[in-house]
Amino acid sequence: MEINELTATNVWQLSEEEAFLLTGKIINEVENKEDKNNLIKIISMAFDFRTVSKAKKAMIQSLSMLGFKFFAVENEKTILRGLCKRKNARQSVF
Repeated sequence: MEINELTATNVWQLSEEEAFLLTGKIINEVENKEDKNNLIKIISMAFDFRTVSKAKKAMIQSLSMLGFKFFAVENEKTILRGLCKRKNARQSVF
């Protein structure tokens, strides 16, 4: 999915990996801060995000058991970003 195609309705069709990649595109390619924040909010409607140090293996394992999938963050050697799809718009894993 491209940035300009993202809506509050179709964000629910994304996988965790697609949401991670799209978030990276938004951060790197969208220059207008307000537009960037709005697009990130749309993704946050459907996904919980957690940023964790690679050294925190127990935390990564615990979050993985809750459904989080972890991805390496570009230009960051020590952190991972975890995403977990929500069941509905108001649900959170915690």
